[in-house]
Amino acid sequence: MRLVLVNPSFQTRVRRIAQTSVGPPLGLAYLAAAVRAKGFEVRVVDANVFGLSEARAAAAAFDLQPDVVGITAATPTIARAGEIAGHLKALDPGITTIVGGPHATALPARTLAEFPAVDIVARGEAEGSLPALLAALDRGASRRALTDVPGFVLREEGGSVVDTGAAARLDCLDRLPLPARDLLPMRRYRTVDSDRFTTMLAMRGCPCSCVYCYVPELFGRRMRYRSPAAVVAEMDEVHARHGVTLVSFVDDTFTTRREWVEEFSDHAQTSGVARRVRWTCLTRADMVDRALLAAMRRAGCLRIEFGIESASAAGVAFLDKGQSEEKVLAAFRDARAVGLSTMGFLILNIPGETEADIVSSFELARRADPDFLQVSFLTPYPGTALRAEAERRGWITTDDWSRYLFLRDIVLDHGGLPPAKLERIYSQQMRRFYLRPRTAIKFGRLVLGGRSELRPLMRTVMLGLAGLLAGQSEGDRREP
Repeated sequence: MRLVLVNPSFQTRVRRIAQTSVGPPLGLAYLAAAVRAKGFEVRVVDANVFGLSEARAAAAAFDLQPDVVGITAATPTIARAGEIAGHLKALDPGITTIVGGPHATALPARTLAEFPAVDIVARGEAEGSLPALLAALDRGASRRALTDVPGFVLREEGGSVVDTGAAARLDCLDRLPLPARDLLPMRRYRTVDSDRFTTMLAMRGCPCSCVYCYVPELFGRRMRYRSPAAVVAEMDEVHARHGVTLVSFVDDTFTTRREWVEEFSDHAQTSGVARRVRWTCLTRADMVDRALLAAMRRAGCLRIEFGIESASAAGVAFLDKGQSEEKVLAAFRDARAVGLSTMGFLILNIPGETEADIVSSFELARRADPDFLQVSFLTPYPGTALRAEAERRGWITTDDWSRYLFLRDIVLDHGGLPPAKLERIYSQQMRRFYLRPRTAIKFGRLVLGGRSELRPLMRTVMLGLAGLLAGQSEGDRREP
């Protein structure tokens, strides 16, 4: 029984917005390791890092002679996953096709209905359920017999759709084998700070209730942590085996438990890993203080990223973010004070916000003064509270899933500012933020201070400048 896992291509659609980071498909690497640990053959095709079309991705997977092909997909790539499955079925109708990821987990039955070449949807965390499914397939189990394996929604031979129930949550993350990075082209991944980097996961779950986020539904609201020692050991392993010098933690709220961060920071520093591998993370502005940030900096942290989101009372209330302007400003101030680079996030097209509200949000971002600013448009992803509210109020403008790119497209119409005006405000305010003399000074300090490598930073800067100077019209931003 041979499994091939496929990551569809999406990078070309966001590169124009200076999104030059290309990270490994960490979820697939975890699945590959779990499947391999149970004795199955597994390979990975990362179509994203090589820019493969759906037909070429399917051909690359087919050349590996799979019995089963698993394809991961977020909402913007679900149609691409379905197309890859279609190409595979055309090459060999006997291949079993599985699609997983947040979109399929949120809409399993609809995914099967929309993409007839997909046989099975994997729901949620599949490190435990996928090996069990492969074992059943290896025994020659019928499609009906597969209904005894929890964690899937599948189409039976007669065409009926069956939900096998939720798979059990993985309570002890330290029991999972390390991601199978040996199956990935590790030298191809890069970020704005380094050309030798990887992503890493230290915990799963999120206790927060932001209306636009699906993470609590996908991983649960209860936080599950890996041990700090295990995380540090993985950092050492990726450095020794793959030459990685920068780790980007993809956890949504890295500092939810202060004691964990302090213990992790101590391990990284005393083991010497902090001198070999540096790292970045994302968290909330109201979950840090200067002492904690200083400990993280000593442990090798280069940059910390905070959501600013909105400065208006209407925006903060709608997003249910629950953090104050004072906390936002204090977090950026404290991060700078201890020598950390920073990134901030804003969200536009929030119901109830006026043009003046949006301008005030950009003003807050300038006062916070992050080194990098990323701006997105509020997007009603399936499974979120925002999606439910938008459907109830008739705000959804399209279910063309490929347009659900929060960095590019506006798919939510709540009667506020028209998209063309939002685009103009976005372009004007981003130019005001980045086209300042202090931006060049800050970027120079990042390189001179060893917090970013020159080549990857300049690659992002040049692409960003080209977009800003061109005005990033709506038409340009929507080009593939």
